[in-house]
Amino acid sequence: MEKSHQHTHGCAHCSCHNPVLDVFKEDLFSAENLTKINPGSGKPTHEKPQALMVVGGIIRPMIGGSTGTVEAIGMADGKVVITGDKKTVKDHMDENYPGYQKKELTATQTLLPGLIEPHVHMVPTAMMQGWLDLSPFEGQDLKDVYDLNSVGSLINAHVPTIPGAVILGRGLDPSLMPFKEENGKKELITIDNIILDSINHEVPMMLLSASMHTLYLNTKALEYVFNHNPDIKNEYKTVDKYISETRGQLQEGLQMTPALKVVKLQIIAMSIRINSYLTDLFKTANSRGVTFMYDAGLNKGSEGLLTKYFETHPERVRTGGAFLCSSQQDVDKLDHYKEPDHYKPVYYGHVKVVSDGSNQGLTGYQSAPYLCDPANNTGVFNFPQAGIPARTIPPSYNTLINTVVAVKGWPLMVHANGDQAVTFAINAYQRSLAQYQGPELRNRIEHCSLLTADQITNMLQMGVSPSFLIGHVGYWGYAFKEVIFGEKAQMLDLCGSTLAAGMRITLHSDNEVSPLGPLRMMEQSITRIMEKNPTNIEVLNSAERLTPEQALIAVTYDAAWQCYADKWVGSLDKGHFADFVILEQDPLSLNTPSLQYMKMRNIPVLETWVGGIPVYVNDKNAKAGTEKEITLSENQ
Repeated sequence: MEKSHQHTHGCAHCSCHNPVLDVFKEDLFSAENLTKINPGSGKPTHEKPQALMVVGGIIRPMIGGSTGTVEAIGMADGKVVITGDKKTVKDHMDENYPGYQKKELTATQTLLPGLIEPHVHMVPTAMMQGWLDLSPFEGQDLKDVYDLNSVGSLINAHVPTIPGAVILGRGLDPSLMPFKEENGKKELITIDNIILDSINHEVPMMLLSASMHTLYLNTKALEYVFNHNPDIKNEYKTVDKYISETRGQLQEGLQMTPALKVVKLQIIAMSIRINSYLTDLFKTANSRGVTFMYDAGLNKGSEGLLTKYFETHPERVRTGGAFLCSSQQDVDKLDHYKEPDHYKPVYYGHVKVVSDGSNQGLTGYQSAPYLCDPANNTGVFNFPQAGIPARTIPPSYNTLINTVVAVKGWPLMVHANGDQAVTFAINAYQRSLAQYQGPELRNRIEHCSLLTADQITNMLQMGVSPSFLIGHVGYWGYAFKEVIFGEKAQMLDLCGSTLAAGMRITLHSDNEVSPLGPLRMMEQSITRIMEKNPTNIEVLNSAERLTPEQALIAVTYDAAWQCYADKWVGSLDKGHFADFVILEQDPLSLNTPSLQYMKMRNIPVLETWVGGIPVYVNDKNAKAGTEKEITLSENQ
């Protein structure tokens, strides 16, 4: 699919390492640009939460991780004050909060704790919203038609009108385009400058792959880079050599950075609206029932930008995250860990280390080569050490992990997609935890895509939990099975086995790798149906399916625990934030695949509340309720 190349430390290959952010973080987060991005100062005027009692319908507070129901719930001052039977809650509210509001749900309407996205990338996602969206997604679904023709039509319908502007696109995903046949074998489609020239040969075009591993350029863009970057001109001498040697497939930071720098001003100008893009992102999250987002790759710049955002904007979602460390030097600078004892926007719960790439981007680090081209490709490991053979864990990687966990005492999130990367992560954890002395840490492996039974046992014994990018099954499962992995695809996202072993798991979107949506993630973990199969409904490893109850726990109670947020969110226990969602239908009532598939993700979110304040109200349902008098009713 992509040009074979030599991988080096610091590869940019997934949403955890956004190459555009890496190149421009100093400029984007400069004092001058932050002033432009965040005019004014001081807290915005916040609506004061009113005391509220909710009765009727189905109320699942998820206290202690139980999916059981209560008759009523009472909230005041932005927190939960009581749950239980209707009379007890009413008596408590009458005595302590006279004049409280009352909301009565209809029979099927369902109140749950706010849903949680335990692994997203807020600033990179918002920063690139001005780029043309060339992803395979329409909302939370795969597009009916996604191929070079459809992508080309979209590009040509949005050619910039500003003189000298380059077409900047994001999310291009050859792994979800129709396969091609080569010598009787299925292969992923290859995109190069010739292919892009057939779409548009007049306007320079730079398209970032969904894996963020490759920047695709048409010939006009290659010429533009050559003419505007002296380093490229010195290295290649002639534009023809630059074109013939790269073929418009710029790999990793070494090749991508020179190209991105020639459009630096355009990228920064498009990023200045990042506040409005963040607001749009949080509104989308609220519309899908999300009230908490955990960023899996913060740095000082993105943390500062988010902190300033919440100083001047209402808090639509609670936020925390992990501090991204890319080198031993980063880790050495860490202070000793202290678990957050109170909530503040953008608190730190973990350190993040990205050990390999993306399986659908063919850069997840594998013990055996991918089945598809390029030949003999086993992906990329981000922390190689000179003189250490492939598939032998580098001592320097052990040192890095040991410094984070055993020396500095930080909980750790290790990004590991390929089976070899997962093996390295588990081995490094074993060595580090053998030396660690301190309180129990909520260590994680992110994506944790390919697992074995022995590895599950090892993780359980160490107290390391997985967070699964479940879209690997729902969206990419068919490509993994047919082209990328073959039988090895059966090892993907072993949700059922990890739970059966006694582990706590979570589901995540890695947004913007896949769309926000915990209800969709629940659905994909419950059905494990491969949505890209063009001919029939096919399940990937049915033994790994979750029950609806297990999936709900994974996106609420256990997600809060994994993110060190269980003191505040994840359940509606007394004293927790009044962060909740009201759905038109109980997701646990969808108890067969025919009721669940492509339906659970589309259960209407009627209202989303954060801190006892409504941050999202479904206008369609509100209007229908007024006309038909069948939805939420309010009275004193």
